[in-house]
Amino acid sequence: MGLISRAASLATVPVTTGARLAGAATAAALGADRDAVYAKATAASVQTLTTALAKARGPALKFGQALAVFSAALPPDQAAQLTALTRLYEDAKPQPLKTIEKQLKQLPKGVDIDPQAIAAASLGQVHRGTWRDGTPVAIKVQYSDAPKVVKADMMQLRAMAPLVGRLLPTLDVKALVDEHASRLAEELNYTHEASWQKRFRKAWKTEGIVVPKVHFATETILVTEWVDGTSFTALADEHASRRNAAGRQLARFCLWSPRLVGATHADPHPGNFRLLDDDRLAVLDFGSVADDSGLFTHLFAQTLMLTTRGDYDAVLDAWRAAGLVSDFTTTDQLMEMLDPDDRPYTREEFTFSKEWLQSRSQQFQDPVQALQGASRLRFPPDYLLEHRAVMGTIALLCGIDATVDFRSVIDGVGDALPTPA
Repeated sequence: MGLISRAASLATVPVTTGARLAGAATAAALGADRDAVYAKATAASVQTLTTALAKARGPALKFGQALAVFSAALPPDQAAQLTALTRLYEDAKPQPLKTIEKQLKQLPKGVDIDPQAIAAASLGQVHRGTWRDGTPVAIKVQYSDAPKVVKADMMQLRAMAPLVGRLLPTLDVKALVDEHASRLAEELNYTHEASWQKRFRKAWKTEGIVVPKVHFATETILVTEWVDGTSFTALADEHASRRNAAGRQLARFCLWSPRLVGATHADPHPGNFRLLDDDRLAVLDFGSVADDSGLFTHLFAQTLMLTTRGDYDAVLDAWRAAGLVSDFTTTDQLMEMLDPDDRPYTREEFTFSKEWLQSRSQQFQDPVQALQGASRLRFPPDYLLEHRAVMGTIALLCGIDATVDFRSVIDGVGDALPTPA
């Protein structure tokens, strides 16, 4: 989608939805059932919002995926529309080499690049290539208009903020948009990504997780070691032993990175993980990283352990200490909102399945209950990336029906607050 058409598509959202809500107000003033007309206008507004974000992809889609964290504050059918955005991944048409010639001139002499891209998104694409010594490499190239796309999308997202604030009144939308903009600025600088990739590689090298070596990096081009393997999208057809090996390593990587690195890989896209022939896990793409992380991961582990012991008051204390619930929230209210399932922790091994994941998404069937719960639950924007990493990892485990000794993996994560390196 071109820059102008992206802007036009996103710009229609606040205009059309604003008109709907104004129409609802007028209808209510003339005697129509207020709840009914507003419910109809809100439902149509959520549909318009999610359709526009999904169509735009890129920065706009990622913002929608961040919003999906708060979908429980909507009626179930509207929440399902917003949550569906989390299952979309970028799949754009690659650009020809001639359009990225300026960036490719930055490559050292002797580096060869295959003309056909193997992957593409709204901000860049990836090619196979050969390093100067003959080593196979992956070459990630940013499009010249990527900063303009990000700037244009952020302008439209800021224009949408008042609308989203009306749909999700308990959410600080401005803070969420600002956090999103900061993360996108980091993703546009490939030297920043290269730095994180080196740190993760060093931390996990002795732990059996493979992170490709960085050969070369500028702000708009990144060359890393090529890694062959089976992606998570293809693991569903593999033998159970392979799926379980991948699942256990992925859980370790997600839950222990805050302690080993002081950060969390925050893009749980199934294409970013590969299972090698020797059953080691390889992790790709460090453009999205939750820096100085560990608080949510620690809280996630603590919640499981305390729930297992039946110490629900301690769960409330932990959530209050993290600043995620108000002082007026009761233990019963929090446990009703969380509806924690301690089976992954209490069993020697637990099979994460699609059916189990679906069952964990049913606690907000009553719209009134959902809105009441959302008013008691806080979620600072700086928790979003780490939350996305943990929840996305659980979803990936379910996607491959991985059986994991989850208690062994997670033990120690929640013992004490992490001290990032």
